[in-house]
Amino acid sequence: MKRILIADDERTVRLQYKKLFEAEGYAVDVAKDGEQALEKFFASPPDLLLLDVMMPKLNGIAVCEEIRRRDATTPVLFFTAMASEVTMIRGLGLGADDYVEKTRSPDEFVARVKSVFARKEAYESAARKARRTFRIADVEIDLSGMTARGPGVDERLTKQESILLGLFASDRGKFFSYGEMFDTLGYIGEEVSIRACLSRLKKKLGRAGNLIVNERRSGYALLP
Repeated sequence: MKRILIADDERTVRLQYKKLFEAEGYAVDVAKDGEQALEKFFASPPDLLLLDVMMPKLNGIAVCEEIRRRDATTPVLFFTAMASEVTMIRGLGLGADDYVEKTRSPDEFVARVKSVFARKEAYESAARKARRTFRIADVEIDLSGMTARGPGVDERLTKQESILLGLFASDRGKFFSYGEMFDTLGYIGEEVSIRACLSRLKKKLGRAGNLIVNERRSGYALLP
């Protein structure tokens, strides 16, 4: 049974979604603020965290940042109430797996959570199939540990970054289309999200990032 931790400062929201996901067969725990969310997360790590953005003591952004410093793999899905929160999440590149507006239907909430779990399984499958370690110029990539290390580079990678690097490394020099990248990630999204992900990844890799190239009509490739 997969375990979900729901962090939201509104009691009615916590209870509503606790009931919803328990009915879907998940075990559910709740947290009323950011500090309690961190305490419960690290005391008994869940399989997925549903995280409100605006909470007392610590907001969701700070909670996600702290989690990603210590845990790069547990899925994090943000609750959002305003368009400005979506912009903030996209812009900061926090390593969250998804976000969903609070105005969406309960059925969509459940579908998005299932999609996040599916992407996690896709990542784990891709990591098993891909070479677990390889080099890009003088930077060593460890897909299992989700790290990139080399001269001037010591970075944690997100799941999306690791999945895409594994895909590129499986056939270096081949250009992968957006469709192929989304198929490997296990979901359908906007091309801009992949461009933003790869832009952040190239910065993490320093000069080695220049070996990730794109052609407008062909997609992206990792040069030999």
